[in-house]
Amino acid sequence: MRADVMARGAGGTAPVAEPYNALSRQIGEASYQVTDDQMEAVRMAAGSDKAAFEIVFAASVGAGLTRWDAAFHAIEGLDDASA
Repeated sequence: MRADVMARGAGGTAPVAEPYNALSRQIGEASYQVTDDQMEAVRMAAGSDKAAFEIVFAASVGAGLTRWDAAFHAIEGLDDASA
């Protein structure tokens, strides 16, 4: 489940059940727009704050790695500036 949520947070199409799908997709696209209702739905479905945290963390790692890869590839093609 964590691997699928991580992939979904990274923009992938991994099949993830609701409400985890909506939250992981939202974290990947615009985490600042995650709502209290989304978090409450995940807490209820997961059964604990710890399990909900693991979902949020996995989606965040996926989103972060995607951004890291994009930045790395953008920088990779640049030449060093002359001194």
